[in-house]
Amino acid sequence: MKRIAIMGAGVAGHLAALYLRKRLPGVEVTLIGRPDRKRPIVGESTVELTTHFFKGIGLGSLLEEKHYHKYGLTYYLKLRNNPECRNYVVHEAPGVIRMPAYNLNRFSFDKDLRAIVADQQVQLIEADVAAVDLHEGEHTRHRLTLRSEAQTWQMDADWVVDATGRNRFMAKKLKLHKEPTYQRSTFWFRLRQFDRNILHSINTHKDKHHCFDPYYVTHHFYGKGYWIWLIPMRSEDGADMISIGITYRPDMINERIGTLEAFKERVMADHPVITELMASGEVIDQHAMYNYMYEANQYYSTDGWFLIGDAAFTFDPANSAGLAYVAQQIPQVAAMIEKDIQGTLTPAYVNCLESHIQAQLALQDTWSKWYEVMDDPFLMGWTLLFANMAYFHVVLPMYVSGDFLDGHQAQQFADLLPRYTRDLQPSPLPFACLLREVRRSNPGISPQMIPNLYSRTINFALYKADNQARPQYAASYFLRSALLRLRLMRMVRWSVAPRHLKLLARHSLGTLQDLGRATSLRLMPSLFYKYGEAPELLKSPFGSDGGFLDLARD
Repeated sequence: MKRIAIMGAGVAGHLAALYLRKRLPGVEVTLIGRPDRKRPIVGESTVELTTHFFKGIGLGSLLEEKHYHKYGLTYYLKLRNNPECRNYVVHEAPGVIRMPAYNLNRFSFDKDLRAIVADQQVQLIEADVAAVDLHEGEHTRHRLTLRSEAQTWQMDADWVVDATGRNRFMAKKLKLHKEPTYQRSTFWFRLRQFDRNILHSINTHKDKHHCFDPYYVTHHFYGKGYWIWLIPMRSEDGADMISIGITYRPDMINERIGTLEAFKERVMADHPVITELMASGEVIDQHAMYNYMYEANQYYSTDGWFLIGDAAFTFDPANSAGLAYVAQQIPQVAAMIEKDIQGTLTPAYVNCLESHIQAQLALQDTWSKWYEVMDDPFLMGWTLLFANMAYFHVVLPMYVSGDFLDGHQAQQFADLLPRYTRDLQPSPLPFACLLREVRRSNPGISPQMIPNLYSRTINFALYKADNQARPQYAASYFLRSALLRLRLMRMVRWSVAPRHLKLLARHSLGTLQDLGRATSLRLMPSLFYKYGEAPELLKSPFGSDGGFLDLARD
């Protein structure tokens, strides 16, 4: 029987083992690592894409029974940058969308995941990988040298999946390290037995509703060069517990934030409500990582090795995207292995999936530029609106349908998100010149300038795989983009100055172009597919309409 060897027994390795065991039932799956090894854990907040994958691989009951529902991302946009100001415009979900997300207690989630995988006929070898020979010598399979406390031995495998996290076994072996466009540093801790009512002590400008308790979200606060998360989670003993952390661009914040005191000093200047929350509870652990970002020059190979999770690249936790990357990489690895089994794996298909990863990293570059405007509630608020609109209308439908495994669709997505060098990185702002003109026209920021428009930007129709709906979702994106642009144009105090006339002409034309794109996609959905239908060698081996999650059930 053919064998997949997964190196690394963390969350990425276990998720890969569970999916590959179900997706490729005729292949032996071997997981190599030490599950009890202590490692810093983060990534408690999931998004709809991640939980769609989790539920597809059979983790739905675990999520429902042991973890909090997460009712979206909530953004706190402070109106004045001083400690005395406690006035925030709050953007939160306008209701419960049809695709759920969860805030995880990663400690209990990882433990339960290990038990689930153990019941799936996945061979677990509690050892370290000392060496990997890729098709070396006369043997046609990869040869792994394993080492435990008692012995050293060898094992052969047809495919090797590196999920060794920050140890980056294969990237180091093959000298694949690549510097990221921008660096990040982070500090986080968990807090118990705190007074959650402190979060209500600020003055909020937000839409009133009774759809959900606003505590059960992922809370985001912003400052110059940094953002802060607060993620409520279910503790095993029932006590309140919350993860609190800061991520920052070290080139914009000179001091290292690696202690509770340093964190408090930074946060007190902008968001004293968070330090008050800390003072009401008990800190149970803390972690820091400095300049932790990295990439690789290659992630997948026709020779049968693959890098996933932190073994491939690290990410900004903004938008809760960490496990979402893993949820895309694992099915991509399965697709390449399935094609290899069929004898149809080509460099062209692998390159298309590599380009999809590069598009994801291009988004990381864009988020890096957000840090430069995070202290401006107007610019940041509108940027987040457009980012979420693109996610719900383009990125999420592409995943649910499984089109990220189609070579033509993966390449088309990459064309939308090219990568740039740092000195050529474009502005992260939607309609940058228009937003800045609105800012100039309105020196004082009012809540009315930062409306919560999520009811008009979230795709509430999406809940299942539907390839025919994807062009309609894209049409809706362009229509909403045109309407949002018109709303911004109404905020400008226009004059007959040449600068204003040029700006008016540019954005009037842009509005007409977006309306034209929306109309064209409604009338001719085939225009959505830039490269047309993929040839057989570039198609997903799992079909369309979400076939990648049609898994074997034990």
